[in-house]
Amino acid sequence: MNVHPATVHFPIALLLISSLFTLLYLRSHKPSIETTAYHTLLVGWCSGVIAVASGSLDAFRQLTGPDAVRSADLINWVNAHAIVNIAALFVYGQALLRRRRRPDILDTTSLRRTYLALHAVGAALILIGGWLGGQLVYTFGLGT
Repeated sequence: MNVHPATVHFPIALLLISSLFTLLYLRSHKPSIETTAYHTLLVGWCSGVIAVASGSLDAFRQLTGPDAVRSADLINWVNAHAIVNIAALFVYGQALLRRRRRPDILDTTSLRRTYLALHAVGAALILIGGWLGGQLVYTFGLGT
């Protein structure tokens, strides 16, 4: 049984929504929107850790053993998917750490640029990682 497909939807949605709510806060300056952005970032990052762990376990189970498919092309795609998503988790983790250390990060011009850049890079990595995961399922049939 593959656990990873059931664990990826929450971090994808929550981390992207966190970036969206961060931008919405900059337009509205409503504290409730910034609080929502922070909470979705926190829960999205924590659920992302679970998704990475379940993906690692599923990949190990599917790619090892006597009857496992050991295509070099498939291994490269799995590694790319893993690296991109771990990088996304790292980038969003940096944003979370900065936000926890400086709750006023969006109200300080000098700090806001880096924070927004982390969200932009994180969102791009999430989208690329999701595309790579889709290729693993629909092109290579991994996890089906």
